[in-house]
Amino acid sequence: MCGICGIYGGDDKNLILKMMAVLKHRGPDDSGYYADTDIAMGHTRLSINDLTKHGAQPMCNEDGNLWLSINGEIYNFKELRNSLEGRGHQFKSRSDSEVVLHSYEEYGLSFLQSLRGMYALALYDQSNKRLILARDPIGKKPLYYATTNNGELIFASEIKAILQYPLKKEINWLGICSYLAYQYSIGEYTLFKGIKKVKAGNALIIENGKLDTKKYWDLRENIVYNPEDEIAKGLRSILETATGLRMRADVGIGVFVSGGIDSTAVASLANQCTDDVLHTFSIGFEHSSELEHASVVADHLNTAHHELLLTDRDVGKELRHIAWHFDEPMGDAAVIPTYFLSEMARKYVKVVLAGDGGDELFAGYPQYKLGLESSLLFRLPSPIRALAKALLDATPGAGNVYSRSNALCRRASYLCQPTFENAYLYTRKQMNDAEFKYYTNLNCYTVDVLAINPPKMKETLNKMLALDCKNLLPEKYLMKADKGTMACSIEQRLPLLDKELINYAFSVPSNLKMHKNREKYIFKKAVADIVPKEIAARKKAGFGAPADFWVFESLKDEVNQTVEDGEFINKIFDRRKLLELLQNFNSEGYHPYHSRYFMWMLFVLELWHNVYFKETN
Repeated sequence: MCGICGIYGGDDKNLILKMMAVLKHRGPDDSGYYADTDIAMGHTRLSINDLTKHGAQPMCNEDGNLWLSINGEIYNFKELRNSLEGRGHQFKSRSDSEVVLHSYEEYGLSFLQSLRGMYALALYDQSNKRLILARDPIGKKPLYYATTNNGELIFASEIKAILQYPLKKEINWLGICSYLAYQYSIGEYTLFKGIKKVKAGNALIIENGKLDTKKYWDLRENIVYNPEDEIAKGLRSILETATGLRMRADVGIGVFVSGGIDSTAVASLANQCTDDVLHTFSIGFEHSSELEHASVVADHLNTAHHELLLTDRDVGKELRHIAWHFDEPMGDAAVIPTYFLSEMARKYVKVVLAGDGGDELFAGYPQYKLGLESSLLFRLPSPIRALAKALLDATPGAGNVYSRSNALCRRASYLCQPTFENAYLYTRKQMNDAEFKYYTNLNCYTVDVLAINPPKMKETLNKMLALDCKNLLPEKYLMKADKGTMACSIEQRLPLLDKELINYAFSVPSNLKMHKNREKYIFKKAVADIVPKEIAARKKAGFGAPADFWVFESLKDEVNQTVEDGEFINKIFDRRKLLELLQNFNSEGYHPYHSRYFMWMLFVLELWHNVYFKETN
């Protein structure tokens, strides 16, 4: 795990050194750079495999005409190495990174197909003056880029590194719309004008002055109707392989345990792969905690368990520091426990496994059940749907996505959208079109076009899962995982998002994922013998933070003052409507389910603007 950066079309070594300096937390163990007349590449290293100087980067091949800087891990590197050595390739290191260079030598631009891992990479082919920037299939590792007026292309693992270049720092207002709607920047854009993300499963190829985008991997639905027991057995086999591959490291490995079934399954499988005592880590808050459930898991596995109970004071002290690390505002308060959990784990290990991805692959969220029920509305004849939409449009508050506690309103919102996919995205929103128009000065009606559409899926459940795997997962949850862990120089590995496991998940019939309203049915069956029964029986809780208590109680004064007086918030919102919103928020008894998210989002947005546009970092 590392930080990468570079300039294509320039060789400014001083700029590279500045970029590397702000990425040091991603790789505190070593650093290096390469530069010629066409490119400068930098690397900060977190040593995981081959801790010697032979694993240092940027790394070149034997001929010195290929240069690589990669952030991440290639888990099947041993198998790839054996295959490449059989084809005559010679290796100088034991690192997983070197197999990428030789895979490119052997397979050319199709080399990414063979990699099983998480990565953001920059590979420079000096002979062809070609730069390849690639992000792993599901987007576990971020990669940003921007083009300059001089025709240079700047790239880095984090936005703050790109900002070391003297770009004019400006707001991308469509990105702000995306954040207010979804809690994150959806699609390839960021909240910084001119700075984009390489999309998951894509490669940018820059050659002969042209920039082309190549999609090298995508989700695919390939339903296999085997017997249930056979499907569960096949799933278990892939889970074991995926976890075993992620236990490869020359440093200590632990597991983040929340007390949910996903992290419990990962911890159990990891425990079977090591002869050492496994370290597990859990976090709780003074007002809400899942520590007792995590302790059940730790006791069951007999791990070396470490717990942290956070106070509101702990959180308040680190908010600005966390805002800087995350580059963009993250409306999901779960970024906070991720950061503190990583800070604790770093005292014991360098690598942690976690259970992210199980809900998006095997239908663990309640909105999937709602979506399946509401999809029946799309079977209504068009004239009836059009009439229903007209009646809803004329009814104040109808279809309001904020009515999360009102299932009827949420179902009604499906009638207001042209397609099922649009409807599902709509119910994911924190602000809808009517609220943008009422409260803000922004034109946000085009924000939905930023969403990345998955390939066509026949099964309704898979349509929802695929939309989340292409949008919510990579740009919200995996960004949270990457930025929160790397801020503390920790590498996080996610067995449930193994490429082969993803392929397998989309081959499982939907009725075995959501079986008689029982979510994650086939996953639970596959791991039933290694998960305590009380954990398997728990309802979905999520890995979150007590944002409701913070905004309503302990941080209420700070939240109110920041939002009411915030220079940036007042640029976005109509002042009179903002005061109205705050008055409602502070009214006794006015605390609908959505308020904690909405007020926290505004608070974090203003905090981010202060850190990146007003303060000296």
